[in-house]
Amino acid sequence: MTSGDDPKVKQPTPLEEPQAAAAPGPSLDRTAFIPIPTTLQAPSEKESPFQSAVLTRRERVARGAVTPAPLPRAPYREPKALRVQREGVPDLIIPLYPDRSYVFGRAPESTVVFAHDAVSRQHGRLAFREDHRWVYRDLNSRNQSFLGEAEVPFPGDEREFFQLMSASQDWVVEAGNVILLGNGRSRILLLAEVPEGLIAGPRPGQEGSAAAARLERSINICTRHLLPVFILGKSGTGKTFIAREIHSRSRLDGNFVNLNCGRLPQDASMLHSELLGHVKGAFTGAAFARVGKFYLANGGTLFLDEVEFLPSAAQDFLIDVLEGSGSLAPLGAVPDSREPPPRFRLISASKTPLQQTGLRPDLAQRLATGDVIVLPTLEERRDDIPNLVEDFLHRLKTEQQYDARFTSDTIAYLQQVDWPGQIRELEATVKAVVAREVAARSIDGMGASRLVITLEAVKAYLLQRRIGFGASAAAPPLASGMPGDSGPGVPAPPVRKRPGDLTEADIRSMLEKHQGNKTRAAQELGIALNTLKDRMKKLGLS
Repeated sequence: MTSGDDPKVKQPTPLEEPQAAAAPGPSLDRTAFIPIPTTLQAPSEKESPFQSAVLTRRERVARGAVTPAPLPRAPYREPKALRVQREGVPDLIIPLYPDRSYVFGRAPESTVVFAHDAVSRQHGRLAFREDHRWVYRDLNSRNQSFLGEAEVPFPGDEREFFQLMSASQDWVVEAGNVILLGNGRSRILLLAEVPEGLIAGPRPGQEGSAAAARLERSINICTRHLLPVFILGKSGTGKTFIAREIHSRSRLDGNFVNLNCGRLPQDASMLHSELLGHVKGAFTGAAFARVGKFYLANGGTLFLDEVEFLPSAAQDFLIDVLEGSGSLAPLGAVPDSREPPPRFRLISASKTPLQQTGLRPDLAQRLATGDVIVLPTLEERRDDIPNLVEDFLHRLKTEQQYDARFTSDTIAYLQQVDWPGQIRELEATVKAVVAREVAARSIDGMGASRLVITLEAVKAYLLQRRIGFGASAAAPPLASGMPGDSGPGVPAPPVRKRPGDLTEADIRSMLEKHQGNKTRAAQELGIALNTLKDRMKKLGLS
């Protein structure tokens, strides 16, 4: 057991005078928020059983043992992002989306990995509940989870001033709350907004293909209006990612709600509940009211993924919402109940052109009345593969704490291989190869130094995938027309010279051969794109 693994944590005593000591955990500007326990609610309610009063240290000393009256419960403050604080690494900001759940723990498959020994492999999970509340559940962790109202500048063990969160129960959390995982060195802060400057987007200095530049411009245009957007693209080209980008950069107040049209229930009542919600007691098992997906997106974005599979009954509901007609009442509401229609940004996506989807013509027309974005395939943007791999590795480093890089010949090989699963398959390959190398190093007893992913490691993984899909044991086929493609299974070209030995004539000749395409020139030279750019700068060619 480590120093942070104290199974006998004192129950909250918020008015106890603290001892003088150094507070553990990240050093931040802190406001003194004192958790004031109130009467516990019935377990079926599963609400957070404490409120907070803002007190200064001087006020606490003056009041002594006098317990202030409980404050009235304020309206729910929905969090929109997380600030994750882990010992020894920079803070991580994660936007919250209602269609996702977030798992925290030491296990590599967690959404966010905490390396501290006080954190269990699967410590806790944050999810969005049907009643429009974010709830945290401790997953029977060894050192438990603790809930507070804000960063508390108390000396000693901060857990004494936080509420112990019993395991296997939903705890409603909101903006301003802090969750400690095991101890104060691993914490999650729930934010009311995604901080400025942290909206997703291309990294500074990244140069991509012409197709990527056109796509980026299309996204930026869509963020400057609220017209409907229809996204057309093959499976795996990133339709959901683009929709989230448009929503995030638009900075709408409401949620991004992902409605997978292919998974909607066929039962009429269940479909009504899914889209428009239901009241408490509407049917057996309806323990609390549910907010329908249409109303959950109010003030935000409704994303209709695989819109070609939208059931006809759901199309009718959607037309009523867009036109503001019909009762739009939740399931089980009193007769003649009428709800105001929700207002949201509408984004839809399909692998099939709208005219071939079989959707109601009037609905199809509405989906395409604004912008239409046709996503390029990965074959059309092979020059972007180095940037994509870099982004995937950056995400692995910040979330899973895997520090890895791919060798230049490996990147060149990834640019040559066919990717039928598009960007999704490329990302899965990067994640899998890195995870396999981490596991291999662990078996061999090697340290946690930066991983170098070799061409052999990538080839071995892709070969196993091909065999798993029933293909032959030959090397993955290369794209036709790529440099160095003299037949199937040809590896990336070897390095002819060290980067420092490349002359001005070498680089000019290669750029002329590839009509100024730096990515392909670097590939044939056997060096990374950034290395080529640095060498060109030194030679005065940039």
